[in-house]
Amino acid sequence: MFTRLSASLCILVATLFSGQAHAESEAPSIVDSIILGAFAHEVWNSDESGVDGNLELRLRPFFGHDWSVDILPTVGATVNFSGDTNTVYAGATARYRFTEALFFEGFFGFTVHDANTPVDANGLDLGCKLLFREGAGLGYQRGKHSLGVYVSHASHGGIICDEDENDGITSVGLRYGYHF
Repeated sequence: MFTRLSASLCILVATLFSGQAHAESEAPSIVDSIILGAFAHEVWNSDESGVDGNLELRLRPFFGHDWSVDILPTVGATVNFSGDTNTVYAGATARYRFTEALFFEGFFGFTVHDANTPVDANGLDLGCKLLFREGAGLGYQRGKHSLGVYVSHASHGGIICDEDENDGITSVGLRYGYHF
């Protein structure tokens, strides 16, 4: 299942970027930014560890850039380089700029993971395949480039499924963004 979701995400990214080579007179791309990151995987639980690679694609804000908070549709994935839990997620990122360069952002959406559920004998007990995913970060942007620190968390919160197990996944890391 994870392979199909990852392949779908790659096809979406390729489709969205295939229209990037356009003349100045054409309509702007629907892509706002692409984010690459590295996270310390599951910082609160010793059942899993390692480094997660992160790729995220953000579309143009729902309401343009005229609002004080940009709401950007977001899709992404994390791949754990130690063979632990990987995820694919979708939702929305809210970005608030303190200044032209400094910003705060928060994410809320859903994620699907590849750990065995309800109990992964070799790692986290996540309860169910579909989880809530939320995150927050602080960053600095100069021109088309940004750098930020970010924390993300995924769990079912006792709402999505009835499982008692809900270890969740909490990761902390750095992310680089390229803004179109």
